[in-house]
Amino acid sequence: FNCGHELNTAQWFEEAVNLGMSVELEIAALARTIDALVKNGDTNLKVSVNVSPDTLMNAALMSTRAPIDLSRVVIEITEHAQIHDYEQTKAAIARLRKSGARLAIDDAGAGFASLRHILDLMPDMIKLDITLVQGIDHDQPRRALAAGLISFANEIGAAIVAEGIETPEELECLRKLGVHLGQGYILARPAPLADVLAAKI
Repeated sequence: FNCGHELNTAQWFEEAVNLGMSVELEIAALARTIDALVKNGDTNLKVSVNVSPDTLMNAALMSTRAPIDLSRVVIEITEHAQIHDYEQTKAAIARLRKSGARLAIDDAGAGFASLRHILDLMPDMIKLDITLVQGIDHDQPRRALAAGLISFANEIGAAIVAEGIETPEELECLRKLGVHLGQGYILARPAPLADVLAAKI
């Protein structure tokens, strides 16, 4: 790896992909996150971690489990990698769910986070991509699409999380649409693990 401190998080993971070490880095990040969650001691604290489909199906992923209630962990399928085998992916998800973990589709509406992801994987959470959220208060097509996803989520018992909320108008519009969870600078800035990662809106 290029160990220069100037690399941001996204660049670290891009570097890992280039070196063929993305699975190893993702598993290490998950293990570090769970370790920090255990050491924090606050049993009400929950975390979400991004995992690619390749990492999801890696047996080493299960070895990262710690003596905690995995219902406190949400596995987010990243939008940056394509799922090639949905049956194997669903089997891997089933094993994690059996241990208590929940599943989220990250950045719905971007990259490979297609409607097929949502239909085939039946997530516990659907995270609306920032491109659908920004300007939603004055963009009727965005509101219509968000309303459709919210209705679908309600039908399958999934929660909707809106990403990238930055203005009071976006926040109020999403509230009226029925979104109860969100991320964005208007709610909170990036913070240490001890702080809440998804705030109620």
